[in-house]
Amino acid sequence: MKAYSTSPTIYTINAPRIQMVDNLITYICEANELLQKEIDMSPANQLVTNITSHLSLQLRSHYLPEEIQSVLSNEYIRMNQRKLQDKLSEAEFLAELSDSRDICKSKSSTSDILTKLPTWNIYKALVSQELSMLRKFIGHEDRLKKLPLIFVGSGPMPLSAIMLHLLSAVEVICVEMDSAAYEASCLLLEHLGLADKVKVVLENGSNFDYSSYSQIFVASLVRNKMEVLEQITQTTSDPLVAVRTAEGLRQIMYEAIDESQLNRQGWQILGRTSPDENLVINSTLFIERVTTPD
Repeated sequence: MKAYSTSPTIYTINAPRIQMVDNLITYICEANELLQKEIDMSPANQLVTNITSHLSLQLRSHYLPEEIQSVLSNEYIRMNQRKLQDKLSEAEFLAELSDSRDICKSKSSTSDILTKLPTWNIYKALVSQELSMLRKFIGHEDRLKKLPLIFVGSGPMPLSAIMLHLLSAVEVICVEMDSAAYEASCLLLEHLGLADKVKVVLENGSNFDYSSYSQIFVASLVRNKMEVLEQITQTTSDPLVAVRTAEGLRQIMYEAIDESQLNRQGWQILGRTSPDENLVINSTLFIERVTTPD
């Protein structure tokens, strides 16, 4: 993996833009080829850790619209983007699982444990943006606290749900379909003393009954987002949904929701957060059902 950790061609700011884009395409293609050969995607595999961290750094950089289009339209990338996302998702899941289990062994205080996590500031920035926009749409802080928030796809390290609670004092119910993630997150929340404020339900978000809830978050790594949104439509009225997506080259790492499909299924976009180039990689769409006159 020497080429990925030390190659100057990928990081040379003064290189001609066209050469920089060509280098980036080569980088993504070779990174995918290497990741597809790896069986162990856990943090114990330093090769995987190096690839994912450098790729994330590259995709946070600023690119012109035509440069983004050039990368995303590359035939190899188009054909292999989903496979690359699957590998990156697996690596992220296993890293979170490892961190979650390690925290449960720690004797440190809750604040020390959480704020020292390398992803803490990333999630704080993202969730702060989301809560600011959520308050804008629901109008009053009191309304935010009336009912629990639902967070679909919280994973083994439910930092988003924890952050939502800490920044708003609202109860959060996590909906998680993976049994290992469910078990790890329950143990983590118990260890942190948050189990009565952030709860976890073992359920696929596409089967969960949302009838008692109206403010719902959907994580970026949820693959069946449209099925989840359909279930929300079928089980609750007047929902406000915050669904995480990806823009620009960040789509290489995370699945971007099809906004035209949202419109076809009766959703309208109220607003969106913008990713921070140096920190946050995801953006979030706030959507509601289109109301039609009787």
